[in-house]
Amino acid sequence: MISQSPPHQQTRADKLLAWMLFVFISLTAFAVGFYISYTQGYMHSDSVSRVANAFYVLYSRDPHLGAIGFVWTPLPSLLDLVVLLLYPLFPALASHALAAVVVSSIFSGLAAALLYKTGIRFGLPRWLTLSIVILYSLNPFIFLFGVNGLSDSPYLYFLLYAMIQFTDWMERRDSTGLVKAGFALALAFWTRYEAVPVGFAMACAVFVVIWFIFGHAHPEESRKLQYKRKYHHIEATWILLLLPVVFSGLIWIFFNYTIMHNPLYFLNSEYSNVAQSDSLKADANFEKIFNSPILALWLCIKKTAWFSAPLIGVILLGLMNKRLFKWDIVVLVLVFCSIPALQFLLLLNSSSFAWFRYFMYVYPITVAWLPYELSKVKINFRNCAVVLTSLVVTVGLLTYALTNPLIAPDENTFLTYKQGRHIKSIQLDRSVAKWLDENLKNDTILTDSAASFMIIVNSKYPKRFMITSDYDFRDAVTDPKGNGIDYILIPRLPVYSTINKTYPNLFEHGSEFATFYRSFEDPMHRYEWRLYKVVKGEQTDEGH
Repeated sequence: MISQSPPHQQTRADKLLAWMLFVFISLTAFAVGFYISYTQGYMHSDSVSRVANAFYVLYSRDPHLGAIGFVWTPLPSLLDLVVLLLYPLFPALASHALAAVVVSSIFSGLAAALLYKTGIRFGLPRWLTLSIVILYSLNPFIFLFGVNGLSDSPYLYFLLYAMIQFTDWMERRDSTGLVKAGFALALAFWTRYEAVPVGFAMACAVFVVIWFIFGHAHPEESRKLQYKRKYHHIEATWILLLLPVVFSGLIWIFFNYTIMHNPLYFLNSEYSNVAQSDSLKADANFEKIFNSPILALWLCIKKTAWFSAPLIGVILLGLMNKRLFKWDIVVLVLVFCSIPALQFLLLLNSSSFAWFRYFMYVYPITVAWLPYELSKVKINFRNCAVVLTSLVVTVGLLTYALTNPLIAPDENTFLTYKQGRHIKSIQLDRSVAKWLDENLKNDTILTDSAASFMIIVNSKYPKRFMITSDYDFRDAVTDPKGNGIDYILIPRLPVYSTINKTYPNLFEHGSEFATFYRSFEDPMHRYEWRLYKVVKGEQTDEGH
């Protein structure tokens, strides 16, 4: 299709500024992440788990690509895997999850550079573009995800890229933007499942754009012919936009089927998010929400509101410039609402922790929209003030939320980790790994890596662990002695472990085939591991 408005050319200074933003944001995020993870010894369990999945591919007892896991989409761990090639030289890349910090910090820098180049391409003044980039990238809540090694940082980047390319297609009517948006959606899916409702919303947005915004290319045609032409246009556009992400979803289901023998293993296995969410049903507050659509909806509205100031800014901008009732805003609202809509459906299904960060994705979606919206209005003090004020307000709101454990409990732990419970668990796991290294170097230890990943990545001898991804793990759980197991390492419930599930009395009472050998417990008696020595005698059926 013919481009209606050619993009503004970047000058040499713009390219240099984009690089400088990338380097500055990336290095700053990595420095803070290095300090917290390596110097202070604290890291989010999800980031360590993603690193561990990559670690098993290269350094476990049974290394193979399938060890990367089939519950969470694998792109974050694949990115970590590249960094972990340096593990023999820098063990802290695994033991302190620095591989994940490297990845998340790089993507936070890439997001800053992407936003800057987008603003320039849409013809915004350099000072305005820089202001938007700084207010977004250095917003403490967004910056945190460049620091903590979670999968959110690459996901935010792909989300930004997809939305930017979609607005580029709306502006220029060039199908190149659709292709790029489609691949960005696919990469977002390989990072987090939340990309699915975003893709659905964009598909609906395509209908709005073609039917109501692009108008009639041939006004002399009959209405029936115009409808037919639009239908074919929508159909072709959907193919361009959705083919990569739909294909990715089908491939992921195929991999689950061929390797795990369950096409929906990622959805309904004992390690899935649905299984993990079962514990919430014992929580009285969550039980009320799960059983009340009104309470679930109100929770989603409240949490989304913290990230909604830029959307209000866009609405005010439209109101002041007589653009509010144009169809463009429907596109933004559709994609925006897809984020809380997913959480609402998951809450109704009793399968979401509804963490504060799950709602933050509306923020980059709106920020990605800003260059397009600003290109449609006059760049004057009033319009710029509205947009920048909305971003400043968001900085204030999210900074407050970050410091309040009642609003953002999971994210607040990065500010209060020294007093938190999780660092005690990390310290205990490291002490277990150290003791095992010193006392059981040559013995085979059976353990469920879904629970013991921190111990494994901190061990100097990871190959002596028989873990969940090993091909003979299930056989070893059924018959430890017959599969050469010397010791079994299990956590205290309610931490999930396939071994605990198979032998529910083993932790507390031992078994005829395994005798108590040693206990590892933190000083506050909140976490405990027990090591059992396998008796070289006849296998019993206890626990089955």
